[in-house]
Amino acid sequence: MPEPRLRLVDVLTAAAGELVAAIEADACSISRMIGDVLIIVAEAAAGGRTLQSGQGYLVSDFPETARVLTTRCVTALTLADPDADEGEASVLRELGFASLLMLPLERDGEIWGLVEIYRVEPRPFTAGEQHAASALVARLA
Repeated sequence: MPEPRLRLVDVLTAAAGELVAAIEADACSISRMIGDVLIIVAEAAAGGRTLQSGQGYLVSDFPETARVLTTRCVTALTLADPDADEGEASVLRELGFASLLMLPLERDGEIWGLVEIYRVEPRPFTAGEQHAASALVARLA
């Protein structure tokens, strides 16, 4: 009998769950970038919650997201940050979260998508947590 093949969505969903557990977060979404649009393709969230909104997000509407994807740098923010980007903050409020860690997801040297890790509490993601998340995301490349 042939070995069952893993589907990409299964691999990404497992990775989202691993990221949540590894850095004590409450949820994680992994989105695919198609042109200027991000579409969630995998997620992990406590309590059967979903991050799916039924729509994609325009990268150009979120300057901090665009910066992460352009510079390939990790960024973190909380609603308590006085200079938090209002676009990002509004999505956090809508989803019921207060902290966000964003990481670019690369594949074959190109930006494939975005990883977003959330916390309900406005507790910032530490440098160690950012490093751990980056290492896990790099394994997906």
